Amino acid sequence: MSLQCFNHIHGIEKELSLLHMAAFPEGQGWKIKDFQGLLEISFHHILIDYNIENKIRGFLIYSVIVDEAEILTFCVNPTEQHKGVGKGIMAAFLEEMQTKHIKTVFLEVAEDNLSAIKLYKRYGFFFNGRRLKYYDHNIDALLMAKTL
Repeated sequence: MSLQCFNHIHGIEKELSLLHMAAFPEGQGWKIKDFQGLLEISFHHILIDYNIENKIRGFLIYSVIVDEAEILTFCVNPTEQHKGVGKGIMAAFLEEMQTKHIKTVFLEVAEDNLSAIKLYKRYGFFFNGRRLKYYDHNIDALLMAKTL
């Protein structure tokens, strides 16, 4: 496992988009232009996990403003799920947030994404709100936070 953190990255937007589309329900994966726009913003960062063949196994995109961070998307290649990739990315992310003196991390997750919710709870995130019918098919978004 090789984890790298970037402020700006170009040329891999297609790979990120294909992985995102594979990992999320049909129609919810982000397009190439979504990644291009997102990664141009100075307070957005990406943490990428590469395998030994330099293929992306997973990634986490987040924003940092002052002493707060928000996970914008977190994605693990479906072929790599349940192998510890997500745990490794989350542990590295939280360690990075502590070094940056971040006080709180926020995220939202689809209420039916039980494996993601389980992972977030394992790392100390707690529920702090709900967005009704936020996702397709009237799925609520659960708002979660973690104090560091």
